[in-house]
Amino acid sequence: MTTIPSHIESYDPSKFWVAPARNFRSSARLHLQHFLIQNTLGYLLEPAIEKSLTATSQQLRVADLACGNGAWLTELHSHFVKKDILAQLDGFDINPVNFPDAAFLPASISLQQLDILAKPLPAGLIGIYDIVHIRAFVSVIPDADLTPILSVASALLKPGGFLQWEEIRGDRFIVESPSPQVSKVVCESIVQVIQGGLQAKGIRNDWVDVLDTHLDQFGFDNARLLVQEKRKQDYKGWTEDYLMVWEELAAFFPPKSEAPNAPLSRETWIDLFADGIKETEQGVVVHQGRVMTAVGQKAQ
Repeated sequence: MTTIPSHIESYDPSKFWVAPARNFRSSARLHLQHFLIQNTLGYLLEPAIEKSLTATSQQLRVADLACGNGAWLTELHSHFVKKDILAQLDGFDINPVNFPDAAFLPASISLQQLDILAKPLPAGLIGIYDIVHIRAFVSVIPDADLTPILSVASALLKPGGFLQWEEIRGDRFIVESPSPQVSKVVCESIVQVIQGGLQAKGIRNDWVDVLDTHLDQFGFDNARLLVQEKRKQDYKGWTEDYLMVWEELAAFFPPKSEAPNAPLSRETWIDLFADGIKETEQGVVVHQGRVMTAVGQKAQ
């Protein structure tokens, strides 16, 4: 299988996440991804952070960056209600298409359209948050430069506030078959195409494995990294989450009619994807091993 990165060459994160295709299907995938991550972590707020911040009865302010459909915030609201914790929960995303209508959200949750990497940040948001939460931002950081997003997180936080960042390496895929009799060749070929494209563009996510070091070097105190392995019983869910992403990749490959000499055509990718689905229906799974959570505290 030729691993030519024609699909990666067309990827522009600033355009991809606001495209019309990021609609209800993407939102459904984000719901699935949220619950799979929660199954892995076992918490919404890292326990030490929650213990530190809920020691007082003061109302908390929480910011969720690139919040998607607000799934993490809505679950956090329910968690706080059970514990009688008062909090204002603010979500920000460049694309509001997946926001639930405010009529169906608790009064404590506010979702706002905002490109959090655009400068300057709204003055009213500076230095007001006890917690800044980031999740699955890896596809928006293709060059491994974490300074822009860490600058935003630090600017939003109060002195002594906490950053919680959960991430999964987007350049690592593990393909497993339930038995030697079940082929995983096609899914492995798909993974090779994706990884070959990333490598050709120089995109690596090694920084995820040392995310705590990046927080420490930026100036966050008490930075640490928690690593949780994904549960085997969730592998099917993770596989289906990735299949939804892979299906969308067809748009990045040129049709034969437009580029007859392209290393990989759209038609070939669609056929490959269909054969990959057949393997997953026989029990083949695709996952990325583990979820990393980096936490740090803004200096007092």
